[in-house]
Amino acid sequence: MTLPFNPSLLPERALLLTCSSHEIRCFGLLDQRGDWRPSQILLFHYDDPNPLRERNHGELRRRYDALAPTEEIIFTETDPVAAFRRNADALRALLNEFADLPIVLDVSVMTKRHLLMMMRWLDDCGCWTRLYIVYSTPLEYSVAPHLPLSFGTARVEEVPGFSATPDTSRPLHLVIFLGKEGDRAMATYDIIQPMRTTLVLPDPPYEETWRGRTESINGDLLSIVGESSVRVAPALDPLGTYDLLKDVLGSADVRGDYSTIISPLGTKPQTVGAYLYSREAIDPPAIVYTGTLRHNHAHFSKGVGATWIIRLPE
Repeated sequence: MTLPFNPSLLPERALLLTCSSHEIRCFGLLDQRGDWRPSQILLFHYDDPNPLRERNHGELRRRYDALAPTEEIIFTETDPVAAFRRNADALRALLNEFADLPIVLDVSVMTKRHLLMMMRWLDDCGCWTRLYIVYSTPLEYSVAPHLPLSFGTARVEEVPGFSATPDTSRPLHLVIFLGKEGDRAMATYDIIQPMRTTLVLPDPPYEETWRGRTESINGDLLSIVGESSVRVAPALDPLGTYDLLKDVLGSADVRGDYSTIISPLGTKPQTVGAYLYSREAIDPPAIVYTGTLRHNHAHFSKGVGATWIIRLPE
């Protein structure tokens, strides 16, 4: 399901959906594509002010324009519903125009909220069986490995398309996939106040030398919840996350004893795994997004690590 990247594994003709970013990982697929060329490209452009991202975006656009016809869509992270509504016709027209082509979705630098909404959109449009996911891991982070990626919490809100009204006849079970946002994980727990909590650590992590970083950043929450509520899921394998959620929340084809909420603060492949579970569940969990007050701008990914291709089960 998750394979080391090789351009020969990508379809010869494809619609590429990708995204610009301040992170150098947005060039991962371009730099490793070999002779592979998409037939059409859609480049998402976030609209929050970030000079480094704008510089990278300009270079991405120049290089993609040289490969294939490229369209650009502005995505407003602060109002994702409005962004999807504003771009719905353009997205739908592109999918219809290239309905016979496989879709390559590069999620390396997509926000997790955008990733979840994009997967739901593609799924609802009947594109599931022709979807290839590409993901480049970071090579390292720019500063000390135990500093968080963000500070403080602005809000906790349900991801559009993944809302669920808690059933007051059932207690609430919160599953948090832990990453490098300690404040956001703690705030999610404090605000939701679940009856039961499961914390999920990335194991194995992207790199063996990174083992223990997530535990260090989330030490306070781990000590509050306790070891008995801690589970692990692979950082890179969505199917491992899917299997974990079946074990923790119950089979997707039955109604559970708890109302459930998932907070995907872990890795992108784990977020894909959460979607796999959600799309099958007859009693689907809510998925929440925890906004930050301030990003740690000195602590973003450095370089491009390994790149992977993810094929999804039908």
